[in-house]
Amino acid sequence: ITTRDSASIDELKALGVSRPQIILAADPAVTLPAAPPQAADALLEEIGLHPRKGQRYLGVTVRPWPGFDEKVPAFAAAVDYAYQRYDLIPVFIPIEGKLDAAAAQKVAGQLQSAPVHLLASSPSTELAIALSARMDVALSMRLHALIFAAVRGVPLVGVIYDPKVSAFLDDAGQDLYAQLDQVTPELLCSLIDAAAQRRQDGQSLEEKTARLVQLERENSQAAAKLLAK
Repeated sequence: ITTRDSASIDELKALGVSRPQIILAADPAVTLPAAPPQAADALLEEIGLHPRKGQRYLGVTVRPWPGFDEKVPAFAAAVDYAYQRYDLIPVFIPIEGKLDAAAAQKVAGQLQSAPVHLLASSPSTELAIALSARMDVALSMRLHALIFAAVRGVPLVGVIYDPKVSAFLDDAGQDLYAQLDQVTPELLCSLIDAAAQRRQDGQSLEEKTARLVQLERENSQAAAKLLAK
């Protein structure tokens, strides 16, 4: 059995599962290929941005979930703050099509100073990964948006609606996150401050990325051992 996080191993142990061998790996999405950078830039240009002029971006992925609507003002305040304080232009990137786009529209509708640049539908997986690589900081509820950004060395701010999200962030060495029900403007802004600082520590981000890629290799290695029997 390979699991994508340590919390899953703990859950299996709690259930009394001890065999076959249980191995910590990583989500296979870690090693998915990205579209060419030019494709990401072209999509950014389609929504009115100018990536070739050195713009800096905050990737934002939100989703509908019980309690999300009450936190929309906090998300909007944090996005405005990132724009005012760090000149991070928000790019709303939906992972699950109309659902995420509708949630993003709610946040965009309450922005006071930041411009609105929103993808109306989900890009392909390859293009979503390439877009993630163009972000300077990622603010996300969606697990896979966090995975795509993490493996491209982008500092993360996670908002947790399900334990699987915090489990990934813990194993990825990314501790900048908050539970959805505890989100406040002040908390999100402080996490964005910390993420912006981490952008300067390229070596640490590269090490965390390398660890994720190495963990994911456990999946194929385990499969090879199984087939060899």
